[in-house]
Amino acid sequence: MAEARTPAVSAARIDFERRLLARAAQARRTVAPRPDIVPASFAQERMWLSDWLDPDASTESTVFVIGLRGDLDVAALRGAVSDLTRRHEVLRTVVEPGRGGLFQRVLPPSEVPVPTVDLPADGAAEALETFAREQLVRKLDLATEPPVSWTLLRAADGGHHLVLRMHHIAADGWSEGVLNRDLSQLYRARVTGEPAGLPELPIQYADFAIGQRERQSGAGLERGLSYWRQRLAGAPTTVPLPFDRPPGETEALESGTLFARIPGAVVDDLETTAGAVGASGYMALLAAFAVTLWRGSDQRDLVVGSPVAGRELPETEQLVGVFTNTLPMRVLVRPEESFAQLLRRVRENALDDFAQGEVPFQRLVDAVRPARAPGRLPLVQVILQLDNTGFAEPEFPGVEVSYRQLFAEKSALDLTVSLGRRGADHVAVWKYRSALLAESTVRGLHDRFVAVMRQVARHPDAALKDAELAGS
Repeated sequence: MAEARTPAVSAARIDFERRLLARAAQARRTVAPRPDIVPASFAQERMWLSDWLDPDASTESTVFVIGLRGDLDVAALRGAVSDLTRRHEVLRTVVEPGRGGLFQRVLPPSEVPVPTVDLPADGAAEALETFAREQLVRKLDLATEPPVSWTLLRAADGGHHLVLRMHHIAADGWSEGVLNRDLSQLYRARVTGEPAGLPELPIQYADFAIGQRERQSGAGLERGLSYWRQRLAGAPTTVPLPFDRPPGETEALESGTLFARIPGAVVDDLETTAGAVGASGYMALLAAFAVTLWRGSDQRDLVVGSPVAGRELPETEQLVGVFTNTLPMRVLVRPEESFAQLLRRVRENALDDFAQGEVPFQRLVDAVRPARAPGRLPLVQVILQLDNTGFAEPEFPGVEVSYRQLFAEKSALDLTVSLGRRGADHVAVWKYRSALLAESTVRGLHDRFVAVMRQVARHPDAALKDAELAGS
């Protein structure tokens, strides 16, 4: 999602980049030699625990269905999958509990099975969907099974569908683009017999995990925890949402998903407003989202979760792995202030928060010790995230490719809002606990969010309580 090109936002970037460079330099110094026993990263711990809490189905997996029509070289595809798994150790890493914590073990490289399954001539689409859904919920033994599996489904008309099942313990959203680009180049190399041209990876995910453990221990961890204790002192326990059913009445985690459009001009205008005060597009979206929640509840003090990429080390940019961390972004809405004033405060707080972005979320929660509300997660129940990782679909020469993703149908979070540009417009993906919120209620939240974005961009200097913003 592009940001306005102004001197102010450039200054904000420079300010933030300086902080990131300082953290990256410290991180680089602490990448240690690999011991015989490698601890899991904090993100792997989080994914493992989430998976363990649901013994019947996987809630931390995703499935990609890649349609392949044309001159597909099946042998080259199988070879490319093995090459990809050889390149990225995390794709052949198992995670198991042991004395003193959770540990990862890298399996030796080998030929990766890509079995072929024939689809029936009649009802092929239904059979494909059924297979993909079964893969999505199938429980994985993380201690013995690799976190990624591949199946090639062959249609009667000669077309193929590559079904990729991936557990989030091995990959985040950023990894999706890395994986697709690498697989494309490795397939091309197999077909042509030429080198893939991929640079050697300077580190592997296990090396990152070791360095992260070094950085987030002792005095380094305590400095970060001290910051978050102060930042969240007196913060509210929950974020108010217009529930159709009170959270305390159910523990059901089934989720629904709403896809909704945001006109490109609305976000572009908001980003222009952000640039005028030296803020990023995400900071403006966070501020507008906080205003939306405040208007629906009259609660001024809000904590919204913000995922961060966690890839300050340049060496991690081309790695597959789970690096993301969640930050509890606290926003205080003051009705007498203008949106521009609110956005300036959000910017300053966000820069400080991001500078402490590697503190593991679970350690942060344990240190802050927030009050617990029945039926809701502690501290963060709502997440706002921006999809700007430069997504790339796989490309195979001579093959027409289609691509879609299936999401887990459970969520412990009450609401996750994901925003990303699709062509001229933007798409908002609202994932919500369907036992608590009806789709019509979520649609209303989306409409109010868009209205707030439109209004604050038009009147950035008007007090938030003023009449020209009342319609939002």
